[in-house]
This record gives sequence, C-alpha cells and structure tokens, in this order.
Amino acid sequence: MMSEHKDPFADSVPAAAADPFLDELNSLEVAALAAAPASLVTKDKALRNSTRMGDIFLFSQRLSPEQIEKIVQTQTQRGLRFGEAAIQLGMLTREEVEEVLATQFGYAGGSLLVGQADPTLAILHQPFSTEAEEIRRLRSNILLREATQDFIRLAVISAQRSEGKSYLAASLALALAQVGKRTLLIDADLRAPSQHRYFTLGSRDGLSSVLAGRTSLDEVLVQVLPELFVLPAGPMPPNPLEILRAPRLQALLHACRDRFDACIVDTHAAMSAADAQMVAHQVGQALLVGWRDHTTLQTLRQAYDDMQSAGVDIIGTIYNAFDQQRNRPLVRASRSMGARLQHAWQRLRRRRYPGSSIRG
Repeated sequence: MMSEHKDPFADSVPAAAADPFLDELNSLEVAALAAAPASLVTKDKALRNSTRMGDIFLFSQRLSPEQIEKIVQTQTQRGLRFGEAAIQLGMLTREEVEEVLATQFGYAGGSLLVGQADPTLAILHQPFSTEAEEIRRLRSNILLREATQDFIRLAVISAQRSEGKSYLAASLALALAQVGKRTLLIDADLRAPSQHRYFTLGSRDGLSSVLAGRTSLDEVLVQVLPELFVLPAGPMPPNPLEILRAPRLQALLHACRDRFDACIVDTHAAMSAADAQMVAHQVGQALLVGWRDHTTLQTLRQAYDDMQSAGVDIIGTIYNAFDQQRNRPLVRASRSMGARLQHAWQRLRRRRYPGSSIRG
C-alpha cells in the first residue's frame, strides 16, 4: 500500500542528482514556472485563476512571497523546474508537488470537497506509484470495453470479506472521476459498509434510507470531488436482503443513467449472504475480486457460479497483491493454492492481464 517517501533534501541542498520523481517531472514537460517577482502583487482573482505552480502555492498560503523568490533564484541558478527547486530547498514535499501537478493537468488530487480520503488510496495520494498505474490500467480496460455505452454500471464483488473489493471500488470510482467521468459510488454493503470510512463521511443516512423511502437520493448524495459522488450505505437495517430486493434499487440505478456517466457499486461478500447476488443481478455486470493467500479455488468457483446463475456478466477478475514480474503470488506459503487459483482464473477468463483480466 502506501509508503512514506523520505525527503533527501530536508537537511541540505545538494546538486541535482538522479531521482525517479524528478525524472517524472521532466517527462511530463510541465511548464511549472513560478510567478515572476512582479506577479507577487497580482490581484487575488488573478492568483486564484492561475495554473502556475508558484501562484497556486502562493494563493493557498503554503509558500510566502519570500520563499517563492528564493525558489526562483535556485531554479534559475541550477536550471531546475520550480517543483524540483522547492523540493531541494526543503520547502515542499514530493506529495505537495504531485498534487499541484495533478491540478495543472485537471487531474483530481488528494484534497476532497467533503471529508478526507483514506491515506491508503494510492490513486489519490500516490498518483505516480505502480499501484495507481495498475488502477488506471484497469480503468482503461473498462473504458475500452464500454466505449459504445452511454452509462457504465459495474458491481464489485468478492467471495469473502477482506479481499479488497471495497478498496478497489473506491479506487476505480476515483480513477473514473479523474478522467472527467461523472461517477456515482454506491455502498450497497448494508451489513458491513466501508465507503464512509474511505472518505471519512461519518454516520449518516444513505442507500438504506433511500430504499426504505425515508429520504430522497439528493438529500444523501455526498459530492467528494467535482466528478465523484458517494452514496453511503446508511443505517444498517435488520433486513438488508429484503430492502435490496425491492424494486427501489432498480429504479434508483435506472434514474442514475440520466445523471451520471458511471456507477460503481460496492457489495457484501458473496459467500456470506445473498446480498451480492441480488445487487449484481440488478446492476447487470461485475468485477470479481480475490486476495493473495486468502481466496481459495472453491470459494472463487462458487462465487463465479452463483453470479452466472443470477445472470450476472462477470467481465473480469482482479487478483490483489499479484507479482507481475514472476506472474505468480508473492507469498511462498500459499504457492500451491496460488497456482491452483491462477489456473482456475485462466479457465474462467477469455483473456488475461497481469494482476487482472477484463473480457472484451
């Protein structure tokens, strides 16, 4: 998951050296130049609308005019970009520069409109990490497959709990929102909901309240990014399966077609109750998620068969904690189980990718 980056420039200002992060900055060819000294007295409105890195940090009061001037001097003397110079001087962290770079590209960063994103969500907090790149790869596969569709509806399911489905649902919804897809993330796990924790939304009304007719959708939707809305699970009802079975869920999903480009639905573990089967049937298609050293062949087959019998189109599988270089699970202790799981997925899937597969 997320790992902290130690800033090698915190205590001194050495000459520029090879650094993967700085290489990434150079490859992006971002014109991240600081404001010239004259712009330090620019009107507030001009600063607010500026996309230059120095102006963004100045407007947010993260840097003072004096700090920006010092960064510009270092930038000029060493032939660096603004972000590189600021990192070397210890005035900004890599994470702060990454977030502003994301802003310059119109790419949603780690700051939410409401609440705070869980630090493990790499797609927000570590946008240049391998994990974030794999999530974007998954997003691309889905968008290519659904290219002719006006509305993407996708349930995320797993056989058992703690297999990463809720994390994947949140990450995929974020990834879709980052490319301008107006996305709705629904937490339909009414027994053990998670999405309110990933976005620090607290206890509030949500899906269960809407399906029970106690409130409207608009009253409980939470906009966490310009293009991402979250519908939390809401209070846990005593009869979740009956509530999910009601025609209200199908009507809600149908109404979303006119308001959103994509809808990602988190579900309860498939082997624990029939909720996932009921929800996925109404959504129509799903991703099946497994976890290293946890998912067994038996539960995988059972979950797959149950979804197929319910008329759910399993468009792909995701194997969390997958060793892409060796094309096998990372943990030696689960080697034989992992091999059986790999072979099972090869039989179930028409096409296979490292760590995930999306059927075209």
